[in-house]
Amino acid sequence: MIMRQIMRKFFTTLLFTIPFFASLSAQAATDVETWRTDEGAEVYYLYAPEIPMVDLILSLEAGSIREGDSYGLAAMTAKMVTSGTQSLDEEALLLKLDQLQSSITASSSTYHTLFSLRSLSKASLLQPSLDLLYEMLQSPRFEEKVFKREITQAIDSQKARLDNPSAIANELYYAALYPNSVIGATSEMLQASLTKMSLGDVKAFQEQYYDAHGAKIIFVGDISEEDAKKVSAQISQILGPGEIHPAIAQIEPVSMNLTYEKYFNSPQTQVMMGQPAIDRFSPDYLPLMIGNHLLGGSGLTSLLMTTIREKEGLTYGIYSRFSPNFYEGPFTISFSTKNESVEDAITQTKAVVKQFIDNGPDPELLERAKNNYIGSLVLDLDSNLKLAYAILNLATYGLPLDYYETLPEKVRAITPQEIQEAFKRHVNPQEMTTVIVGGDVAPDTETETPFQDQ
Repeated sequence: MIMRQIMRKFFTTLLFTIPFFASLSAQAATDVETWRTDEGAEVYYLYAPEIPMVDLILSLEAGSIREGDSYGLAAMTAKMVTSGTQSLDEEALLLKLDQLQSSITASSSTYHTLFSLRSLSKASLLQPSLDLLYEMLQSPRFEEKVFKREITQAIDSQKARLDNPSAIANELYYAALYPNSVIGATSEMLQASLTKMSLGDVKAFQEQYYDAHGAKIIFVGDISEEDAKKVSAQISQILGPGEIHPAIAQIEPVSMNLTYEKYFNSPQTQVMMGQPAIDRFSPDYLPLMIGNHLLGGSGLTSLLMTTIREKEGLTYGIYSRFSPNFYEGPFTISFSTKNESVEDAITQTKAVVKQFIDNGPDPELLERAKNNYIGSLVLDLDSNLKLAYAILNLATYGLPLDYYETLPEKVRAITPQEIQEAFKRHVNPQEMTTVIVGGDVAPDTETETPFQDQ
């Protein structure tokens, strides 16, 4: 099956406004093809011979949502799988990758574990690099001493978060909005889980969830379609079809007008405020993303920045964002300010958001924001690896095959009224959860439980 030329029209549109990127049009004209392996993995392939490199991404349905209350298990499993094979210990594996000038990394998110391989396309380098990936997936070393070291480092990392007011605020914020879920897991919960975790838990997680069921394999680079089919078949066979996984736990957000305060001895206070908003499938996704680009997502030119920073002088930086996922992700505003300015900064910030919703975006500023947003998309597609992740995004959320092709046109068609109505449906500055972490509250009067915002 051939996925339509998802980049061609996208870049063609951009050429009229951003001539610098004309050299990318050749890449844009390349077909992306897709097929399914016998075991059920979906494969996406983009031939890009301009640079003698190959980027391969393997996405598995093995994210932290599968952990239950064994917080950190998905991340620890990904780490251990890439920390040695049966024939190579950790040091020998790293040395071999260095000799091949290749890299193999792994990471986990809420819903997925990702493996990323980058190699020069020369057969004498690519094939041994692929062989290492095969061996990692088929026979990871799972060495006890490495596991204990990684557990210790992970626990120390969680402890270190408690010395960072921004990390503390982020933790409290998500714990408030997504209680009793992996999204709201705190550092203390992670430390407790890691302390009890065994290498047997890691092995069991890998055996249960590292399979081709729901897997996505992405190729971008100087590799033939025939070779990509051989590689994807090999990966899929190693993983096997697997069994039907248990149903994924639902993440239910909580939206309450509450304020949480935590003392931290610092001249600056970290503030996060927001509420659950949309999942990635919401019809309001694009109007909200474009509107937020104008409101607080475009750096120094955003309305929040020009008002709260430039006009009011209350912060060095303030940002807003939507974080849609398979679950209803939040709309979030974050900033730091002097301890004595917290109340004023929060009030002024809510006023900017309310005015934006009440009046809608200024048409002229919106056009600038659209151009800026479209231009920033180019930077998200200016390398093989970024193209690979863009294609993975299509595969993960089941987006239309011409998504990137039609995106500039859809962005330009969005009206101020659409943005205003979308914000009215999903954002209410008077119903936001607010987290305050800083030095304005004495330790003996610190608020341990939330109180109703007045």
